[in-house]
Amino acid sequence: MQKCQFTQDRLVSLTAALLIFAVTGCGTKANSTTKPPDTTPPVASNPGPRTYFAPYVAGTTNGNAITLLTGPKIYTVDDSSNKFSQSIFALPQGPQVINAGTMTAPQNGLLSLTDTVNYTKPGGSYVPNTSNLPNPGFAIELPDQAGGLVQLAGQPMSPLVAALQCPVLASAQTWQFLTIPGGLYVGEDQIAATWNPMTDTAYGTVDITSDGTSVTLTNIHQYTLPSVGGSGVPAQQPSSPLTGLCGSTVLGSTISVPGQEIVKNPGTGSGTPPQATIGIGPTGLMVEHNGAGDPSTGTLPNTSPALEYNNVLGAGTGAIGLPKPSSALDTGALLGTKYLGFVYGAGVSDGNPSAPPTGWSSHLVSFGLPATTSGCPSVGSGTTIYGGDFPNDDPSTAPGGIGNCDVAIDLGSQDAAGLFSNATVYFTSSYAAGKANSFPAVAIAGKLGNNYTIFLLGFDSTQPWAIYLLQSN
Repeated sequence: MQKCQFTQDRLVSLTAALLIFAVTGCGTKANSTTKPPDTTPPVASNPGPRTYFAPYVAGTTNGNAITLLTGPKIYTVDDSSNKFSQSIFALPQGPQVINAGTMTAPQNGLLSLTDTVNYTKPGGSYVPNTSNLPNPGFAIELPDQAGGLVQLAGQPMSPLVAALQCPVLASAQTWQFLTIPGGLYVGEDQIAATWNPMTDTAYGTVDITSDGTSVTLTNIHQYTLPSVGGSGVPAQQPSSPLTGLCGSTVLGSTISVPGQEIVKNPGTGSGTPPQATIGIGPTGLMVEHNGAGDPSTGTLPNTSPALEYNNVLGAGTGAIGLPKPSSALDTGALLGTKYLGFVYGAGVSDGNPSAPPTGWSSHLVSFGLPATTSGCPSVGSGTTIYGGDFPNDDPSTAPGGIGNCDVAIDLGSQDAAGLFSNATVYFTSSYAAGKANSFPAVAIAGKLGNNYTIFLLGFDSTQPWAIYLLQSN
């Protein structure tokens, strides 16, 4: 697999044969490994370059050059040379490096990222810019580089998945997923970065099987956010089953749904392909980029109400998922674990393509503090985990790499294995995003390999919120 080069004098153009969604097949069962969701052995240790697929998250801009970077992303992380890069899609050049730089691992498995070059597009083509570089960002990698979370300065967090091979699932495996929310929409020209908690999918489940390059999604169940009322199901649900094609792309071995149409490039003037794209990592992390509608209309034909994306799993800009546990989780162990992650406020979108949604925020957080820690929200539930952001978003100033205690998550009861549909999030006034607040949410939890993971989606009447936590090293 060709990797991005960390150079300041030119961009990297991948060959046409490797353009996104040029599906070429992903091998046979003989050279792949079947992986039950909860018992997956870790992949072989690989400290070298790793390519990650990342879906678009609302608010992603090009550092100080305020250009909205829509479409899926490629990240490369090289733990051996301590370098990273972020690439987008631009036609006719192909994948283009936008940010590249160096990284250090100060503590707790957290990677600190510093740009050494940022590419801008002042005259129609991307050129290197070494002045006014963004401040450092952060990344959290799962063991053996199976996936993780990343946040570059000025951008929201984004999930990462190492789609190393097409899934081999002779029998159905079940995943639980949450929508990656877009900003609440206000304006006339709607863009594909929105999420309506009353009518759009908040969470759901899907069964996945595969046979060679063919992947089948069955029993797709989608639900709206319970706290907002309504019917409990989205206004428009996908047909089930759906069939996708898996093959080697510049994003990894990703699944394109629907798979009947093979697109060799993202489409004229767009970095976003029409199909939904799904990546599944070696320990079961699943992410989806939900594609885009017709560039001339912004919506997909034959959808009512009109949708701007292929309705496969999540709404918003995509979905993030975990293998569903085979039985109810031990909440004591889940709450007694230390986590690193991000709190993401999706903000409000006014339809302006040259600026992120107003009010959006994305902050590195740690969780697993005792309830008696100074500054913790006052929550009396026995199913609560405490944590918060870092002073000035700088974990190097926090003793032991542990942040403030200004956020609490009360998971509430476990409705089904790994599903907490009546969770509540509490912010104190000291949290970086603003005033004291609380809001209802839905959370899914489970294990990626041997590590506990919690993903959460909520809405506070003004904007959507997401929290993604990975067990800390």
